[in-house]
Amino acid sequence: MIFTSIEFAAFFIVVFITYWTVQRKIKVRNAVILAASFFFYGYWDPRFLFLIALSISIDFYCGMLIDKGKSEKNAGLQSLTFLALSALLFLVFPQLDFALKIIREHMFLSLSSVLLALFGVPLLFRYFANFEFSKRRKAFLIFSIFSNLTILGFFKYFNFFADSFAQLSESLFDITPTALTLDIILPVGISFYTFQTISYSVDIYRKELTHTNNIIDFGAFVSFFPQLVAGPIERGKNLLPQFQTVKQFPRGEQLSNALWLITWGIFKKVVVADNMAKIVDSTFHPFDIGNAAAGATDGLTLLVGVYAFAIQIYCDFSGYTDIARGIAKLFGFELMVNFKLPYFATDPSSFWRRWHISLSSWLRDYLYIPLGGNRGGSFFVYRNLSITMLLGGLWHGASWNFIIWGAYHGFLLSFYKACKLESPERVKISGKVILKVFIFFHLTCLGWLIFRAQNVETISHFMYYIVTSPTYSAITIENLSTVLFYSWFLVAFQCWQALSKSLTPVSKSHWFVSLNIWLFVLMSILVLASNKPSEFIYFAF
Repeated sequence: MIFTSIEFAAFFIVVFITYWTVQRKIKVRNAVILAASFFFYGYWDPRFLFLIALSISIDFYCGMLIDKGKSEKNAGLQSLTFLALSALLFLVFPQLDFALKIIREHMFLSLSSVLLALFGVPLLFRYFANFEFSKRRKAFLIFSIFSNLTILGFFKYFNFFADSFAQLSESLFDITPTALTLDIILPVGISFYTFQTISYSVDIYRKELTHTNNIIDFGAFVSFFPQLVAGPIERGKNLLPQFQTVKQFPRGEQLSNALWLITWGIFKKVVVADNMAKIVDSTFHPFDIGNAAAGATDGLTLLVGVYAFAIQIYCDFSGYTDIARGIAKLFGFELMVNFKLPYFATDPSSFWRRWHISLSSWLRDYLYIPLGGNRGGSFFVYRNLSITMLLGGLWHGASWNFIIWGAYHGFLLSFYKACKLESPERVKISGKVILKVFIFFHLTCLGWLIFRAQNVETISHFMYYIVTSPTYSAITIENLSTVLFYSWFLVAFQCWQALSKSLTPVSKSHWFVSLNIWLFVLMSILVLASNKPSEFIYFAF
């Protein structure tokens, strides 16, 4: 169920009417959001509802123990009841072959997991209870982080590391180990809600947030359906209090902003991103199927394909965020801005203050600063930047191209910092600034080539022919024309945003200008939407 589907439209109408029918009853409204979010997530694959319920239960309970050092009245019962009901829902779904296959093929692992859950965790918690208060807080924080990263690591990275180990063993020792592979399916959105729950526990430990004693509120915060699958990654101190206040039905500017965000996000997705996808797929397809010999050898065709992917991934991801923020506004919630004109960045630091802000700020606050941040001399700063971006690349997926992409951005951050090429956050437009933007945009595009390529051979092929054979063909002209046709308004609109220093210039413009922009965007959606819609790219992460 994606935002641009008929199924989601029907789902949204039912939830919206139900939510606003419940007048001023916060607990019931949050229960509606929680139920809707679980239905939304279960629509993708009900087998993984139990995972998000497990994460909610663990971090709800750990958050209280980190904050108070002890369990409050009925809190443990709430957590166990929530988990038991979620497990029951999991069992009533018909897709039991997956679980039964795991149990049959890996009986020892399954029995060990059950025994650990039934006996090991309670004994561990009882052991922690004997610690003094400060050590107890740290122990429960470690348990929370370890639990979340174990779930994330198992489902996202297990087969990658197992296969990599097997390949390494074969190449170095000519030994083929019997790798343990489980044919694991990656749960949608697991990277996003895992980081969200980890930040909740860490913020409580840092005394930047107090725990909530209502698991329905906490569950709604973790699984809030507009941003559940692809972010933004919200912080408890920003979003959680919003579940504890009475909402007013959106009117006036709030309503118009919500509708504009949704419409603009749909435009970026179905008109721009999905049409760019045709060029990207046709350019990269021979390499995706391992037939590099059939790939283009005229460099400008490959370059246009990279440009198309840069536009596609931006419009696809920021389009999702715009729609998510707009839907949240219709329910009275404010989600953080996740994109601020990233392709106008003059340097890597500026780019990461503008691109996927919720992830880059998460990595800064929960990884880079704890590693030492800017303290300890140049070597340690570059080390911290490199580690942070390397893990940021790995967060995107279990593949070597993501690791290389993260390392590449770590290098750019370190290089710009070492050469003192970083610009102030606010700069006046000048020829020098435009040149910096042009240069860094192409460095970003090189990163997108690494991100999109599925092997090193693809990267080297593109770079070799782009540099040594900058020729073109009829397909080059056709693809470039398509890119310009579908993206010219996006570029013009973003220039308007940059010059007006506002992400919402439509709301501040003359009514006649606003009317024409609305008509153009709506007509474009109706007429120019791709006939081959696709899922949002970041659903895979």
